[in-house]
Amino acid sequence: MKKFLKTAEGYLYLAPTLIILGIFVYWPIVSSFQMSLTRVAPFGGAVIDVGLENYQRLWNELISGGEYYNNLKVSLLFTLGTVPTGIVIAVALAIALAYPLRRLSWLHRLLIFVPIVISSAVTGVIFRWMYNPAVGYMNHWIGLLGFEPVNWLTSKDWALVAVTLAVVWRQLGFNVIIALAGVQNIDATYYEAAKVDGANLWHRVRHITLPLLSPTLFFLTIINVINSLQTFGEINILTDGGPGQATTNMIYAIYVDAFVGTPFRGYASAQAYLLALLIVIMSIIQFRGFGRRVHYS
Repeated sequence: MKKFLKTAEGYLYLAPTLIILGIFVYWPIVSSFQMSLTRVAPFGGAVIDVGLENYQRLWNELISGGEYYNNLKVSLLFTLGTVPTGIVIAVALAIALAYPLRRLSWLHRLLIFVPIVISSAVTGVIFRWMYNPAVGYMNHWIGLLGFEPVNWLTSKDWALVAVTLAVVWRQLGFNVIIALAGVQNIDATYYEAAKVDGANLWHRVRHITLPLLSPTLFFLTIINVINSLQTFGEINILTDGGPGQATTNMIYAIYVDAFVGTPFRGYASAQAYLLALLIVIMSIIQFRGFGRRVHYS
């Protein structure tokens, strides 16, 4: 009886959390899946059950190289551009802040960490001004180096690069904080022993820092891949998915189909579920691949 009362009491404590999760998480998931199996008639707004028709349409577009194929390709290219770049820069800054530049003033550290508190919308506005062909700093700096100005937001070759740079900058503060915590958690005796053996800075970083930092790198990779696949704000502010769908990733396509013009909410819900499936698959691949190379000490 006492065991039953303790169990009942435990469920009572969890009840508010379970209710909130049910209303704002689990029910929307179920409702969205039900919506993905429907189509709204163009005249009259009647909801028609179409089964897996939306998923079949997406599959056909994927294998025929249609819009959905382009959205998937943009998402993967964007992820491939932001994740390695952001992590490499963050680890380099973390190592510099932990050792050679550990006496750096608090102001410089603050400037690195500031992007954490800036929203994606603000980031988009800042970089839209920096990419301005007339008064933007980016073309000004490029001109000082002797190169021709770049049409950052109107060129199909540069638009995705422009969005990538903005997202890498916004996520840099978070990545540096996590990487710095990992670097500072490494026992200094490893470095002292390596110095006694004559190892230079590169050898210490390669054979001590990076292997012992692998749990942190693994975590950053997982989080950054998920964040990159869900990037919306910078794309919406900077390019609106253009030019010519050059920056239309999966999440932006979902927004357009669900809320812009004639809504295709069933079709958008099907895309949302496939995006969630892609995130799960990529996370499993990372756990199976990179996870085995993680060294926990």
